[in-house]
Order: sequence, then structure tokens, then C-alpha cells
Amino acid sequence: MIQGADGREYLLLARGPHTPEWGADGELVSVAYDRNGDGRPDQVAHHDGARLPSLVANDDDFDGASDHWIHYDDAGELVKVGVSRHGGLVQDLWIYPGPGGQPARQEYDDDGDGLVERAEVIHEGRVVQVEVDADRDGRIDRWQDWSAGRLGSEKLDTDGDGQPDRVLRYDADGRVVGLEPIDG
Repeated sequence: MIQGADGREYLLLARGPHTPEWGADGELVSVAYDRNGDGRPDQVAHHDGARLPSLVANDDDFDGASDHWIHYDDAGELVKVGVSRHGGLVQDLWIYPGPGGQPARQEYDDDGDGLVERAEVIHEGRVVQVEVDADRDGRIDRWQDWSAGRLGSEKLDTDGDGQPDRVLRYDADGRVVGLEPIDG
């Protein structure tokens, strides 16, 4: 018998690098894995009663804290990969796969509040659109269109209704060449 993190006792059915955790209902909760043999788990697959994990949390620098998370849907397909960019304990960058496993979207939480402040849409390895929550209210208020590595135009939500109402146009040197209202 071992005591789980929840304070309850569990029957240990396996020893070695893989350690499954079973719930009181007999369902698989998680499987911990000690990748480097130091006696501490550095990868935990969270099953929450399902056959396939919904989340795999990794401690890639072996400091005892997760810093890399892989999210799966119910069918076991990769949904997104979360990373702690600043060595913290929470995800602040999420990378979503696209065709061929290449990144199709990246989302950033720069202030650690759990809300995305910036998202980049990626096509064939290049950023083609950027969405920004400039006032950090949880809603996108700037939509930038990029082409050939340059900002071409930017739609703005100046009245806070969640819809763009102005468009800024830029020339090839990045100078503003027009500000126009969006009819609608």
C-alpha cells in the first residue's frame, strides 16, 4: 500500500520506471514514468479513467516540475503542445499542429493570467496573421495581415465591441499610408 497525493491509500501493483495510479473506482488516473532513473517521475500521462491520456506532462530539465505539456483529444490525436518559456510552472505558449505536423498556430500568454494576449497563424513556416489582445481584456482587438515577412494591414477594434471598425494600411517600408473606417 502507498499513500497517494490525495491522502488516500492505494495498492501498488507495479514497481520500476512506470508507476500507474488507480482511482477508488478502479479507473486508471495516471501513469508516472522515471525517464532518467533518479527515482522521481519526470513524465506523467494523465488518463482520468480513459484508455488514452488526455495530457502528458514532462519535466524536461529534471528539476521536479513540469515544463512541457502535450494535449490530446479523446481519439488520441495531438491537439496542442504547451511550454513554459520562462521556467515557470505554468504553460505560457501553446503550439497547434497543422498539415504534416508543422505548427499552424502559436498562442502566447505573456503575463501568466491564463489568457492569450497574442496568437500567430502560420502557413508554410511563415507568420501570415497575428491576433493581439492589446488591452488584455481577454478579447482580440487587433488583427494583422502579414505577407513576405511584412505587415500589410491591421484591423482595429477601437470601440471595444469585439469587431474591427478601422483598418490601417502599411507600405513596403512599414509606414502607415492609410486609416479607413470599416463599413458594417
